Amino acid sequence: MSKSAKLPGRLWQVRPWNPSPLMRVSDRVEVVLRGLAVVVAVGAVPMAGAIGTVSYTGAVDRIASADAGKAQVSATLTSDAQRLLDSDRLRNPPDRYEAPVQWLFDGHTENAKVDVTGPQAAGATVQIWISKDGKPTTAPTRAGAAAAEGIGTGIAVLVETWCATAATVWITGTALDARRHARWEREWRTMNRPIDTDTL
Repeated sequence: MSKSAKLPGRLWQVRPWNPSPLMRVSDRVEVVLRGLAVVVAVGAVPMAGAIGTVSYTGAVDRIASADAGKAQVSATLTSDAQRLLDSDRLRNPPDRYEAPVQWLFDGHTENAKVDVTGPQAAGATVQIWISKDGKPTTAPTRAGAAAAEGIGTGIAVLVETWCATAATVWITGTALDARRHARWEREWRTMNRPIDTDTL
């Protein structure tokens, strides 16, 4: 008979309500705990999916609110770009450049210092992102950022739940094994009497 055919019988033998006196309380507790661990591990999948969906929805709303009104405009350098001293020489690329620029917004000339790509001379034109009030801002969040956040949150919840469940099973199993070994040791000592106390 194959092992797969014997598996249902073995699982039935280790059921917590087995009336066999050979099955100890610790064995029953361990079987129940492992069964609950399986239920929690399986139930964590839809739970992580739901949490990931909520995280994705929140990220979509947050990103849409932050990027609302952003626009890209052409700005002109009013002087040469200057290289910024940066203590972090591990950057790629390590050099950063900044230049004063000006642009038109709502009929008015706006001025600011912005990061530019490489050394550029006065009069050069660069593209910058401005907010709805005409001030320089960051570029809109890349497409897929909300989905990546939702997926990452769901996976993190799933992995943490599985790890916590596995740790609980392992710690409990270790404690029950120590309890069983201590009991075996006590029982062995009562059975194994010193030789000089034996009588015929």
